[in-house]
Amino acid sequence: MLNFTIIKLSLAVILGVIFGFFFEFSADVIWPFGLLLLTGFLLNYLRAKRLFLQDAVYGINVLLIFFFFGTFAASLHLPKNQPLHFIHHLPEENFTTILEANISEKLKPGVFQDKYILKAEKLNGLPVKGKILLNIQRDSLTPDFKIGDELAIGADLSHIITPKNPYQFNYRKYMEDLGVMRQINAREDQILLRKSGSGDFQFVAGAIRNKIVSSLRNHEFEYNELAIIQALLLGQRQEISQEIYSNYAAAGVIHILAVSGLHVGIILLLLNRILKPLERRPKGKIIKTILLLLLLWGFAVLAGLSPSVVRAVSMFSFVAIGMQLKRRTSVLNTLFMSLLVLLLINPRFITQVGFQLSYAAVFSIVLVQPHLYKLYSGKFKPIKYLWGIFSVTLAAQVGVLPLSLFYFHQFPGLFFISNLVILPFLGLILGMGILVMILALLNILPGFLAEIFGWMISLLNQFVAWTATKEDFLFENISFSLLLCITSYFLVVGFILLLKDFQYKTVIFFLISIIVFQAAIFYEKFSAADTESLVFHKSRNTIIGTRTNDKLILVTDVESPPLSYSFIKDYYVEKNIDAVESREIRNIFNIEDKQILLIDSLGIYKIPGLKPDIVLLTKSPAINLERLLRDLSPEIIIADGSNYPSAIRRWKETANNFKIPFHATGEKGAYVFGSSTANGNLDLKY
Repeated sequence: MLNFTIIKLSLAVILGVIFGFFFEFSADVIWPFGLLLLTGFLLNYLRAKRLFLQDAVYGINVLLIFFFFGTFAASLHLPKNQPLHFIHHLPEENFTTILEANISEKLKPGVFQDKYILKAEKLNGLPVKGKILLNIQRDSLTPDFKIGDELAIGADLSHIITPKNPYQFNYRKYMEDLGVMRQINAREDQILLRKSGSGDFQFVAGAIRNKIVSSLRNHEFEYNELAIIQALLLGQRQEISQEIYSNYAAAGVIHILAVSGLHVGIILLLLNRILKPLERRPKGKIIKTILLLLLLWGFAVLAGLSPSVVRAVSMFSFVAIGMQLKRRTSVLNTLFMSLLVLLLINPRFITQVGFQLSYAAVFSIVLVQPHLYKLYSGKFKPIKYLWGIFSVTLAAQVGVLPLSLFYFHQFPGLFFISNLVILPFLGLILGMGILVMILALLNILPGFLAEIFGWMISLLNQFVAWTATKEDFLFENISFSLLLCITSYFLVVGFILLLKDFQYKTVIFFLISIIVFQAAIFYEKFSAADTESLVFHKSRNTIIGTRTNDKLILVTDVESPPLSYSFIKDYYVEKNIDAVESREIRNIFNIEDKQILLIDSLGIYKIPGLKPDIVLLTKSPAINLERLLRDLSPEIIIADGSNYPSAIRRWKETANNFKIPFHATGEKGAYVFGSSTANGNLDLKY
């Protein structure tokens, strides 16, 4: 595979993008390296022309050039290297901020807020660029803004909140990977609609999608049916209930709820078959390829040109060209070409989970599925058809399983059955859905056709819900680190090479990949053999945890099971914990050779002879902190999430006056006492 030049160049660009985002070079640093590489390239080119037998110098220089392209593309997308980015023009504190921006994307609403992504145009009258998250407090009068609406907002820009406990989902990082660097929390009366929509392409696509949804609502689809239709065909998952979403995740078919490579790939196959007669005409292949591209991008417009749709259609546009060359290697080359082009246009794609999963699945299908399909040599067509679907599903899972375990920590054991049942009919559902969309857009959708399509979607939901009830086949809370993810892909590569050519070298490589993966497992197990103690952040409650190797002891006042809280579950999974024990809370205990005094709402702290190292304030005790600090002189004051914010502000000011460190978990996150290889027992006392 590495003999193909485009694959080498694409891998160089990928490494360059990762390198650029990791080190975040400034523009004045990276330019000289580019000029140096370009000079070396020209000299090596002239040298290579005079050589009869080529050496590796010129090839290495070309790879370095493409590595630089990746690094340069990543650097260009860093806000610090964009002079017009709004972060360079943020006003000083307590200064009014007036932002002029247009809506580029509508996100799934929160419990109390509507969410949009804005493209900044002006900040306090100065031209700027960049993306901003807009959160609008929702009530009955909150307007429903559309993509393309131009807004003027009088509210402060703030950092997106970070998780307060270890290993929780980092929403700030997720948004930064999308290029969103700040957020605005605004009320409806702080927002002025300057202009409703615009004439740009994205606005037109959004308007088409809104018209389709509005027309579909007139045909009495049930709420859950319409929500799934919008997800399957328009890439809009905002209206999917948590129950439905959880069912699809547990059944192993969550991928069909996002318009991505699966949908576009199926549509490409359907269109390729429909347009096949054109190949018999003069220049038919060229006409067919042009029509395939036009129809794929027409679907992208219907689906609202969301980032995932544009990414998938871009990828399969290259695949469509490769398919017409009738060679699997051409499809592989065009996949890498699409990868190279997309990363040079937007290198942030490489950090997005959907992008990684899409390419992992497609590459795995192209490389693995043909070999799996050959394992069945029967002639019975129904069995052969089902085996084809099964081999595609299995090949895709081979590619995405390490990433799925790393990001989602679960494996749906029934994904084979659910995909075997759903995938044969997904093409029919998508084909009929596109027809329903077009007819709805033209206001000529027959009622009986809408009723049939609604019945199909309802049947799909019922089957997924039934599959999700088989909880014994859903393997959850699987600890899978980045190291295990990377080493597991060595296994995948070894497996692919073994399928392709079963010989001594490939067997040795596969065995080595198994050893490397086992070594990573042993390393993870060994590195986890330590102790860590921390005060978690939770509003209105106190939770103190001590982990010793793979056992977690929680001292808490909550009555619910510990793993019912997502932040405890995240910590449990990440640290590969086997057992959790809950204990009642006490006022005096020792952690890491430190004596901790917990002061609750009773405010009792005057105990003869007690000089605690750490004071933990909970339940907003009515105490005079100045007197406490004079009497006890602790090393640090900790205030957890069970305290009132007003009390925390007073205590923080008092602690600062006494020059004693103050840690509020609501501001700084969970307090970690430290880790060691011994002395990790939690000693509770009355």
